[in-house]
Amino acid sequence: MLEAATAGLGVCIAPWPLVADDIRAGRLVAPHGFIPSGQDYVALRRARRHRKSSLFCEWLREEAGQFESAPDKH
Repeated sequence: MLEAATAGLGVCIAPWPLVADDIRAGRLVAPHGFIPSGQDYVALRRARRHRKSSLFCEWLREEAGQFESAPDKH
């Protein structure tokens, strides 16, 4: 569906994470913007923290924050 829309063969409705790169590159447009999905993402880890899992969760939190605050999202 996304490939067809990118090729100019139609339109599609897709979540922001799947089209963000294409919108930023100008391959797709979102004429009506995006609406919140109401979904949340959770990373679970053991109570005893390991350095690698802590680093991963911190990286994931930073990435999500940057992605969420993207100026062209709305």
